[in-house]
Parts: sequence; C-alpha cells; structure tokens
Amino acid sequence: MISQADKGTSIVILYQDTCKQKVEEFISNNNFTVANSDNTKKKLQNITRSTVNKCQKLIHKNNRWKYMSS
Repeated sequence: MISQADKGTSIVILYQDTCKQKVEEFISNNNFTVANSDNTKKKLQNITRSTVNKCQKLIHKNNRWKYMSS
C-alpha cells in the first residue's frame, strides 16, 4: 500500500496487513465504539434538505428535488 505521509511531502509504503493492524490498534487504543447505523448520512440529508428549502429565491420549487439526496 502506498500513501502520503501525515507530515511533509513523503510517501509511505506499507504491507496491507500492517496497515490493517495499525488501524485496528488505533481504534482499540482510542475507545471508539461501533454505531448500529450511519447517522452522518441522515444528518447530511436533513441539512441539505433544509438548506435547499431555505433557498426559495434561488431554487424554484419544481427543481428542488434535483438537489435532494435520496
């Protein structure tokens, strides 16, 4: 696996197994919890819908569906 380093303009080359192990260690060492669903998707949809609905002068009501995420 080839990736850009966190700092600088360097690249990092890792075996995929090593990368997966580092991610799992990071998750377990930082007390992350697994969510049952993707709450960000619904929240983003609500924010988008609200914003589009507030833009009545910019977006005609017949075209609002084009900007909604289903």
